[in-house]
Amino acid sequence: MDSAACFRMPLFKPGTVVRLGQSQATVSHVILRRSVLLVRLVGYEAPVNADALTLEPAVFTLARVSR
Repeated sequence: MDSAACFRMPLFKPGTVVRLGQSQATVSHVILRRSVLLVRLVGYEAPVNADALTLEPAVFTLARVSR
């Protein structure tokens, strides 16, 4: 894939496995509150700032696909 035609960014969605420090957790749902992206993790009481999570970035293309 041509690097000029795509970009990479983390994609947080329910069921995605992320790394929080040394442990792994599963995303329950995502919250956007006052321009801050928060992620609810299964088994955690409070939402976590998305910047504190590590996730392999997904690749998105910038070109439209004609069908």
